[in-house]
Amino acid sequence: MLNNNKLRSLVKVALSLLILVMSGCANSKNSDEPSSVAPLVSSASVFIEDDGIFDDDDDLFSDDSPIEPAPQTEISDPFYYFNKAMFHVNDKLYFWVLRPTALGYKAITPHFFRVGVANFFHNITMPIRFTSSLMQGDLTSTGTELGRFAVNSTVGLLGVMDPAAHYLDWQPNNQDMGLTLGKYGIGNGPYIVWPVFGPSTLRDTVGRSTDYFLSPLTYLQPDKLSITVQAVDKVNTTYFSLGDYETFKQAYIDPYERMKEFYIEYRAQQVAEE
Repeated sequence: MLNNNKLRSLVKVALSLLILVMSGCANSKNSDEPSSVAPLVSSASVFIEDDGIFDDDDDLFSDDSPIEPAPQTEISDPFYYFNKAMFHVNDKLYFWVLRPTALGYKAITPHFFRVGVANFFHNITMPIRFTSSLMQGDLTSTGTELGRFAVNSTVGLLGVMDPAAHYLDWQPNNQDMGLTLGKYGIGNGPYIVWPVFGPSTLRDTVGRSTDYFLSPLTYLQPDKLSITVQAVDKVNTTYFSLGDYETFKQAYIDPYERMKEFYIEYRAQQVAEE
């Protein structure tokens, strides 16, 4: 009887050891796989634990403070459905009209010609940058714009060449009235996507309207000439950015949302620049 009890005890111990070993193997096998019970996003702070592999002066790994997500700026988009529709309109306009036209334009014009056209349009729209810089109280940029216009319009053959930048180191700026309003502390307001013109905000729309009246191209007569000249400017500008939109669209699952974020971030950086 005693032998039978000892035998049963040994069997129980052996079975227990076997169960423990099997459970350990199962856990190690599934340790690389995410648990289905664990939440996808944890609300607890995550700490980086120092295991002694790296020195204390290693800036990347020595900080054991909690990792907090970067704050996201809320973007006002009350015209979402209109904006989304206009985004798709501009998308088709680019692929069906602007891109083929720019490729044809590239095929029949040499590179120096396209650079000269870009220089000409930048030079002729000087009043926009001059007025914007003046209203911001930036006398250095105001004087530079005036000097660039005088030099490039004469020595530079109506702005086709840019001797002011090449020989005098008077570099151009890209100020506009939207940035001027931003530097006065006026916020973006609602996000708006306009057909042909693309992403904007209420503030930048007001600024762009002012830029329209400051541009000499607006006053060309007849109106068909003004529209034709501005269309040439649009096609020439599209040539210099060929491939950028295609790459952007392929890089993001929701290009509309990323375009909105990118535009707001880009304009905020421009406003913050001294």
